[in-house]
Amino acid sequence: MSQTASITIPIAQELPIACTLAEADRAARRDEIDGLFSGRQEVRELPDGYALRFAGEEAWAARLLGFIAAERTCCPFFTFALVFEPGQGPLWLHLRGPEGTKDVVAGLLGALE
Repeated sequence: MSQTASITIPIAQELPIACTLAEADRAARRDEIDGLFSGRQEVRELPDGYALRFAGEEAWAARLLGFIAAERTCCPFFTFALVFEPGQGPLWLHLRGPEGTKDVVAGLLGALE
């Protein structure tokens, strides 16, 4: 007899759109993010966030991974994806999340304009 196994995937808890850093730390972090995001080559809007294109160099991969690791701690509402294009092509950082996430990212990008 064969049995069919079912997998239950928990539904992600709705997390508030908020940064957990203290105000003093938030300003320093903002400067770091501005420095990182100023290196973007393109921005594409997604239904629930944005995709930012960066050069495909290893140094950028390391910087983006460091950004993701730090942001997961202070802004847990984000869903991150780092896409490596084939042939050493560009890197795409996807910043996504629940309603309100696009406004947060747009604010970060708008400050660089």
